[in-house]
Amino acid sequence: MQLKNAIMKYQKGDNILLLSSKEEGTVVDIVNDNMVMIEVKGTSFPVYLDQIDFPYFHRFTQQKLVKEKPRLIPGDEIKVDRSKYEVFKTDKGMFLSVLPVYQMDGLDETVKLMKFHLFNDTPHAIRFYFQIWLNNQLDLEIKNEIQPYNHFYLADLIFESLNDNPRFEFNFFLKEPQPKLATSVQKTWKIKPKQMFVQLEQLRSKAEATITYPLFDKFPERAPEPPAPAEQAKKKAPVTTIGSGNFASLLSKIQLQPETSLTPKQEVDLHIEALEKNWKGLSNIAILAIQLNAFQRYLELAISHHQHNLIVIHGIGKGKLKDEIHQILKQTPEVASFVNQYHAKYGYGATEITFR
Repeated sequence: MQLKNAIMKYQKGDNILLLSSKEEGTVVDIVNDNMVMIEVKGTSFPVYLDQIDFPYFHRFTQQKLVKEKPRLIPGDEIKVDRSKYEVFKTDKGMFLSVLPVYQMDGLDETVKLMKFHLFNDTPHAIRFYFQIWLNNQLDLEIKNEIQPYNHFYLADLIFESLNDNPRFEFNFFLKEPQPKLATSVQKTWKIKPKQMFVQLEQLRSKAEATITYPLFDKFPERAPEPPAPAEQAKKKAPVTTIGSGNFASLLSKIQLQPETSLTPKQEVDLHIEALEKNWKGLSNIAILAIQLNAFQRYLELAISHHQHNLIVIHGIGKGKLKDEIHQILKQTPEVASFVNQYHAKYGYGATEITFR
């Protein structure tokens, strides 16, 4: 009974690693429950159990684990295995890298947490807005930028969080806009626990460090817009195409009224009768375009005047206007949050926006 702990972990003939010198040896005798006799390079001597370990664990951790900083906070960076990206050298883009960190649980090795890095394999400096959602609740958000061919530490996720339906939301914006490239890219990445377990086992068997997921290949090109006649172009109000992909195409199908001077509002009513006197006879797509154009203009006014919040009344209907508005808000970095919940005055027909 006295030798129970030693016998459980080490037996005669076991290969071991001497932690102080990183030399490998063999267990030749069990001294007591705290000490064994080992032989290294023909020399035998006693050592305490906490001075040795199995060599395979050392080799494994040397390959896949990165030494952690004492207190890792968002913004700290750790070295990313660049070789993982070699397969993408002809298809450059943005990648999410997952680095599992392991711990010993008795004699078993388990994943303690996962570290997430963003890797920018494009020639562009890119601003991004990142959110982690757990059980449909916002858990973390980061607004920053990443330089060309560089990586950025995002966050740690405890392994048990896989049970909380984790969802990553990304919005990417070119720091220096280019006429031929899209204004923004939005991506959602959901972790599937079963798939993650399989990939971690494959990672272990291959003795590799990270799992890599492509978010997009290169920065997408701007969608071409149909040319408008010169006279109509003069009458058209300037449109900023930062909302959903449908917003620009909707506006291109109708002739909007000339831009008028607007003043910021805390509450904007987007019912068509509040925006256009002669709205009867307009098609649904024309009405939606007018509503979205008004929303976009008041949104930009609120941002430029540093408003704290804005209430947008969109009504209930079939939800198309609300969905388009929420899509635009997701891609607007200045928006801190927005919520569409029951209100005594508006019911479910309004969205409240909070700015950064």
